[in-house]
Amino acid sequence: VGLLEFDGFYANDIATYAAAAGSGRTNISLQTVLLDGDDGVPTTNGNDEVSLDIEMAMAMAPGLTKIVVFEAGEYGNPNDLLSSMLSYSSSVKQLSCSWGWFFVASPTSDTIFKNMAAAGQTFVNASGDADAFTTGSSSANGVDNPSLQNAPSSSPYITQVGGTTLTMNGSGSSYASETVWNWGPVYGSQYDGIGSSGGISSYYAIPSWQTNISNLAGRGGSASYRNVPDVALTADNIYVVYGGGGSPTDGYGGTSCAAPLWAGFIALVNQQAAANGLALGKLVQPIRLAVCGAVVSPPIDATLALLGREETLSRLARAKAAWSP
Repeated sequence: VGLLEFDGFYANDIATYAAAAGSGRTNISLQTVLLDGDDGVPTTNGNDEVSLDIEMAMAMAPGLTKIVVFEAGEYGNPNDLLSSMLSYSSSVKQLSCSWGWFFVASPTSDTIFKNMAAAGQTFVNASGDADAFTTGSSSANGVDNPSLQNAPSSSPYITQVGGTTLTMNGSGSSYASETVWNWGPVYGSQYDGIGSSGGISSYYAIPSWQTNISNLAGRGGSASYRNVPDVALTADNIYVVYGGGGSPTDGYGGTSCAAPLWAGFIALVNQQAAANGLALGKLVQPIRLAVCGAVVSPPIDATLALLGREETLSRLARAKAAWSP
């Protein structure tokens, strides 16, 4: 798993978390790739975020061989990080980002995202933590508002990950229920505006894998423009170790938890596929062309999940009929 970061981490914090989580996580190696003059020294501006990302990836996938942390410091260039991540496409297939920046709809970023998909990399991005996006590029919380650090949360070339609050039975023995992560209704009006972000892009047209959803407008979405997020995962009541002292903190929340968890999940999917002789690298482009009609889309695993079993099988059948001599 590769992580995009704008700060550093303390190795002892990660070691403490790995030991507490157990199941071989202490065997996961960490590699740091420093860019844009960053020295790798953690600061109070984002150390918690970096530690969270690393710990969530290993929480989901205890058998990871390595977590590669791409760091560019507080004022680093996002495209430098993205380009470096792409250069590792032969060995790092799952990529995650829990940060946002001002460069809305950057053609350079989108080109890198497309190249990542073509190289078989899955790039997942935290949708945001400011509740619903408002409609319009210049609106108060518009996902494409150039004055806000919401990019790349509307890009259709990556998988956008929202957050949920997970409830388990007993002390965690089994799944009970799941709702959207939103602290306002839970903790009071002082937490209004803190919750999983999602909404409608004012820039990108609706991608093909969202067109099969019935009554999108009635569900609060758009039948013309890109809808965010694509998927969601646990983003509340998270245990994290950061700060350099090795002391844990409970109760963390944010889609920043969900994105690296999803990257870890994709690593597990790819591991199982390879173990069963179904390595996705040889199948991605033919499947992508069959179900999307193009050789560029978000990661194929997320695309198929969004289309659903019946629609995917239907599109594959139509493609087979069209290609048969």
